[in-house]
Amino acid sequence: MKKLSALMSGAVAAALVATMGATAPSVASPDPATAANTAPAAAYAAADATVAPAAVAGKKRRYKAPTGPYFNNPRGSLAKKTAIERKILEVLRHVPKGETARIALYSFDRIPVANALIAAHKRGVNIQMLLNDHQDTKAMKMVRGALGTNRKAKSFIYKCHWGCRSVAVDDRNLHSKFLTFTKSGKSEDVVVIGSANFMRNATHHQWNDMYFFNGDAAIFDQINATFKDMKKDYEKAQPPMYYCGTPVNGTSCDDSVDKYTNWVFPKPTSPKNDVVLDMLNKIQCLTPDGAGGQTRTKLDLSMHTIRGNRGNYLSAAIRQKFAEGCDFRVNYGLIGYQAKQILGAATPRGRIPLRSTGFDFNTEDNFDLNNDGDDDLILDRYTHQKYFLIDGTYNGKPGTKLVLTGSSNWASLGTAQDEMFFTILNSPGTYKRYLKNYDFMWKPGNSRNAYTTTYDNFRVATQVTGADGVTRTVYKTERRPVTMVLPDHHKAGGKYWEGD
Repeated sequence: MKKLSALMSGAVAAALVATMGATAPSVASPDPATAANTAPAAAYAAADATVAPAAVAGKKRRYKAPTGPYFNNPRGSLAKKTAIERKILEVLRHVPKGETARIALYSFDRIPVANALIAAHKRGVNIQMLLNDHQDTKAMKMVRGALGTNRKAKSFIYKCHWGCRSVAVDDRNLHSKFLTFTKSGKSEDVVVIGSANFMRNATHHQWNDMYFFNGDAAIFDQINATFKDMKKDYEKAQPPMYYCGTPVNGTSCDDSVDKYTNWVFPKPTSPKNDVVLDMLNKIQCLTPDGAGGQTRTKLDLSMHTIRGNRGNYLSAAIRQKFAEGCDFRVNYGLIGYQAKQILGAATPRGRIPLRSTGFDFNTEDNFDLNNDGDDDLILDRYTHQKYFLIDGTYNGKPGTKLVLTGSSNWASLGTAQDEMFFTILNSPGTYKRYLKNYDFMWKPGNSRNAYTTTYDNFRVATQVTGADGVTRTVYKTERRPVTMVLPDHHKAGGKYWEGD
């Protein structure tokens, strides 16, 4: 590995939307029996088991880790549901003896993953795993039995108390989702980062993304240094970090210049210093095209949750960008009442295109979250992604293609706990794959119109010229659509909800 060269601060350096409660077209297939949670494990193992040991070793040496983004489809086949998980386990299977896999996640219940981690440990791979402390699943117990919890050992599984680098209070968490592998096949310094946990919810009930890259030793070392700092499990909040491998300008990181940048939270945040507002303020919506016209910057946001005070002021900033002329689409899983009112308010250009991936397919399940006697709407399927796409002028640079991904929601806790806020600059293939995923999720059935359309009668004046040649004003009644911004009513809870 190259010597750590981090630039770190602090210690380490809705009529139409009646579908909100109704069954959507082409509803996802019912959940398989619990036993199906273990079924893929045999399939994962079988690929190598049928090949002679020497051939397996040869294949592992020739293997190259995947690059770019991968997505799951909770409405698809089992293979599509588990697409991200299978790709990560493919990387893990090709890690040689003596190398190290480091994993930091919020939650973990996947038995196939537990089996794969234990198998890797048995063949001599160092497995180091950090988790949040809100659950203790069978998968965790299996891995704990094999690895132990000693953070000084080469292999361990450990649950941080509240957050690893966050203040030790009840609502703070280890919320990051990233993995590093020192080597996998021919690939070195492999990093995986995005929105997915090792959860059945993540495969069967959520839309997720994970971005894979390798060969950048500088930022790999910085992310590993973050992991090593996290495993100290602080009781007091640690300063944020910001790094980018080796900065292009040689001195400081700049997301409009450097290929990768990574914010590591917690970071005290207000409208005066919010990293999202900083990004939005760098976006120029209209740029002269040299031929007398203008090009519009295109923006697409796929966000798990937008709510709380931070969600409110970010919603106002999003709406402002649309009003300035950006082509801006927003697709969310869960949104606060005020945030939706702010985001959906009309502008001189009209209303921002707004859809939701949140569906409740069983509105008669008598799920009363707040004990008020009423059946609450809960989310059976929703986006868990936290990505933002920019195609246009950014920080004065026309033609920029920028992808933001990671674990940070655009909500009040989005910067207050252990998070990663990761950008990928000017990788046309990466941007194209994210945009393809976004367009797919925008389709009816995968998401729903977040506005409610009703109809009302309007008295409309018209000018009519009579046979006598005199023009008079007459009135007639027309029935016209009316767009309304109504609350979604979905609650943050239920069998398939993860509040992260």
